[in-house]
Amino acid sequence: MTRLFLIRHGNTLDEETKKVYKGRIDIPLSQTGVLRMEKAATFLAAFPMDRIFTSTLSRSVESGKLVAKQQNLEIEVEPAFDEVGFGVWEGLTFDEIRTRYPKEHARWIEDPGTYPPPEGESFDTAQERSMNKLGEIMAECRGQTVAVVAHAGILRIMIFSLLNMKLSRLFRIGQDYGAINIIDFWDDDNLSMNLLNFTYY
Repeated sequence: MTRLFLIRHGNTLDEETKKVYKGRIDIPLSQTGVLRMEKAATFLAAFPMDRIFTSTLSRSVESGKLVAKQQNLEIEVEPAFDEVGFGVWEGLTFDEIRTRYPKEHARWIEDPGTYPPPEGESFDTAQERSMNKLGEIMAECRGQTVAVVAHAGILRIMIFSLLNMKLSRLFRIGQDYGAINIIDFWDDDNLSMNLLNFTYY
């Protein structure tokens, strides 16, 4: 069996002011985020890991390092696991986007798979880059336990891809700060999702 942990980073500093689409904006963890990831890392210490990957963004790197410390491992930074790029919408709230870009936002809500935000990235494109790299890692780490510490958008895309679910329904599952997801892969190429959006606060 090969086990995959998909873990969302902790709370970020901007959450203390207003909730925005962060995308590729590099925002570090808040103190709450650090504390929550320390608790998540304590929970995860019961599951010995072989490799831990993070995105290139600091909120993911910081979170991954806290998990890796409990595992006596070093993180491996992988740009393929960066958050979905939201283009000109990054740094804006949901209401601000809906007000300033009503037509584009309505179209994106209807078809986020193929329609990207202005100057941003479609979910299909993010799916291709993230799943290609994840496939390489899982083939290389067959029989091992691997963790990917990343972002809500890209984690949802990977979960939906592994479960053969439509990306248009991506927001039907939650990915809270510090969320832990577990997917097991078997020798017959079947898989089972054994934990979804679990938090240990």
